[in-house]
Amino acid sequence: MKISEVLALREKKAREGHAPPASASERTGPAGKKPIRVIRTRETPNPNARQFVLNTQVLSYGKRSYASAGEAADDAMAQAVFALGGVTNIYIMNNFVTITKAEDRSWNPLEQQAWKAIDQHISIYTPEDRQQLSEIDVTRFMSLPHEKKLQAIEMVLNRSIRSSLAQDGGGVELKGIEGNEVSILYQGACGNCPSSTTGTLQHIERLIKQQLHPDLVVKPV
Repeated sequence: MKISEVLALREKKAREGHAPPASASERTGPAGKKPIRVIRTRETPNPNARQFVLNTQVLSYGKRSYASAGEAADDAMAQAVFALGGVTNIYIMNNFVTITKAEDRSWNPLEQQAWKAIDQHISIYTPEDRQQLSEIDVTRFMSLPHEKKLQAIEMVLNRSIRSSLAQDGGGVELKGIEGNEVSILYQGACGNCPSSTTGTLQHIERLIKQQLHPDLVVKPV
């Protein structure tokens, strides 16, 4: 059958309300865009974490992190992944989803199952916090008000640390500062990565010391 005949038949069936379902390559998302899909997976420094790279950005600012299905009550994708069993964390940022599994759970067949669950349920996320931090004068960091200290640390994390961690499927959240001690929480692939308490921590502390104050120390919680 000629292509013109196929198209004519399809048009006729569509008018009659019996158009055949479109193939995967024909399905489109909102505004005519292609569906959001996983295009590849990447190993991370954490053997229990995989980064699932998507074909588009799903979160324009910030991140989402879930440690259980209960925390992801409104997220169909995360619910589907947690339902696979053996998943301890789901971390979403920019154009990727990082899944962390329990040590006794194998990636085979979990990796393919998670890929399928993400493909079926992923959607665009609304940023929870769109705050953009402005430059802060840190020449006298230790004398800044508490809130300004937190903003200054966030500024360093945003411009010098988070982008590099994201390349390995991880992230870091500032939990607070008390005296000269900065508390952070690792997320995603950094969560239980062997290097997070050694090389990564030393790198973060070095940058914070250099950019804010040499007496600062960084502790993971």
